[in-house]
Amino acid sequence: MPFKSGLTYVFIDDSFNNDAGLATLTSIFIPQRKMDSITVDFYKILNQIIEKFPKKNAASRIIYSAPVLHGDSLLQNGKNENKTLDFSNIDDDFRIKIFNDIIDLVIKHKLRIVRCGYNNYDEIQKMEFKHNHMDNLNWIGLSNYIDRSLKIKKVVCIMEGNNDGMIRAISAWLSSAKETTYLYPDLEKSSAFTNSKKFIGNVFYVNARYCEYLQIADVIGYILHKKDYIDITRDSSDFSKRIYELHSRLDNNIVLNKLNRLSINGS
Repeated sequence: MPFKSGLTYVFIDDSFNNDAGLATLTSIFIPQRKMDSITVDFYKILNQIIEKFPKKNAASRIIYSAPVLHGDSLLQNGKNENKTLDFSNIDDDFRIKIFNDIIDLVIKHKLRIVRCGYNNYDEIQKMEFKHNHMDNLNWIGLSNYIDRSLKIKKVVCIMEGNNDGMIRAISAWLSSAKETTYLYPDLEKSSAFTNSKKFIGNVFYVNARYCEYLQIADVIGYILHKKDYIDITRDSSDFSKRIYELHSRLDNNIVLNKLNRLSINGS
């Protein structure tokens, strides 16, 4: 289904798991015209969570900071952003509800999901490939997909995180292509992109704590990551099995979900 918006935002989250050999990028595509309504629905979900937080008494009002949604350790104190919040009133049934609410948001707004990566990261690591190298490989795949496959006029890409290694690994690829296009137009046909001009600026970086759309990408990426992890390792808890069962709800929103195997020494 082609995108009709003149400007589309792509929010990207990476995931790694050594046991399953997974290294992926999950992205959600949001046309600019949908962003306000998505934000409204996202904060409705957060409000449900805050209503679960302890209250001193019926007449009191406590102003809580917004919880940050990460698929891993959802509504638990495993993430530093949420360490001051009290999740004691939240059980696994409610956590599954929040997973479903995020999926409902994605379905309601007809958001498209593109996920690419590798399923032999455990082997690739032996070649001294680190997370940043995998981000680079996966970004090459994702950016080429955006460039060649999606009918969008202009795109802004936002990546979760902001460490220097990640920025170099991801931004250098697009920067090089744009330099060729604008400085040496006679060589543009040799560029990795058919139209690097559709990318506005370069990739922008922000912590998911400060961006609701990146939190949505994180939760969706976690669901898909958990599905692959269980398929590969056959290792699952009762709660993980419940998350696994959610992945099929996303089928109609997934444009691409492809795991590759990087050839090592010709094998």
